[in-house]
Amino acid sequence: MGEGLADHRSEFIANGREWRTAPLWGIGYTKEVNADGTYLHDGRARTLMEAVLWHGGEADGAKQRVLAMPKADRDALIAFLRSL
Repeated sequence: MGEGLADHRSEFIANGREWRTAPLWGIGYTKEVNADGTYLHDGRARTLMEAVLWHGGEADGAKQRVLAMPKADRDALIAFLRSL
């Protein structure tokens, strides 16, 4: 996920720069369950788009594609995530 998200703590066979992404089921309910709810493995992202922007490393290409999207498409992506 890149150095920006690294916590430098290993867990089992994963080093401090690797994570298993949790399923996104129910992510759209995060703010309904907890108005102060946050995203990413350590809660550093306040919004779904901020979570996308934190990604680097292997995910940098996907992040760049999201950034290159027209605003309407980015809004549709976030709406889709909130529907999960």
